[in-house]
Amino acid sequence: MAENTRESLNQLYRPLDEKLHELIAKLTKLHGGFKVTSGFYNGHYHKNVDGLYQADAYPIPVISVMGLCDIEIDFDGITVTTKLSKDQITAFDWNTLGDACFEVYGVEDYLSDYGNEQVAGQIEDNLLSSDEKEFFVSFSLPSAIGGEEIMRFLRTLQKNHFYY
Repeated sequence: MAENTRESLNQLYRPLDEKLHELIAKLTKLHGGFKVTSGFYNGHYHKNVDGLYQADAYPIPVISVMGLCDIEIDFDGITVTTKLSKDQITAFDWNTLGDACFEVYGVEDYLSDYGNEQVAGQIEDNLLSSDEKEFFVSFSLPSAIGGEEIMRFLRTLQKNHFYY
């Protein structure tokens, strides 16, 4: 491997690794901390410029918060992925989460979109017509989000019966 390739990769990944350690420290050391594991995983999907999902081959750090969510630390932001059952999600008040950006998609068919924050009022109809029993919800957060903010967000998810 060329030395400049290694340097480039280290430049790209160092901020992700630092954020991983920052968040793990906050998530585990505060009173009532969460049980977490972490690793680097590939195969995440992102929508391309045409709005179609495509898989990414490169690994990113992921923090698994036991029983609640995965926190995926990517180059362009942080995604918190969690689930709700069909009964819970159809009754959920999306306003509880303020102006959070999110997407709802299937667990069995994870490439099926059921809506996002822009069409929150239509999500219930989409979900009710689905055969899925539970749904993923992915929240997009800025890379600069701090550990305290993540903790508050995760506590809100807990209070609203999200799980993983």
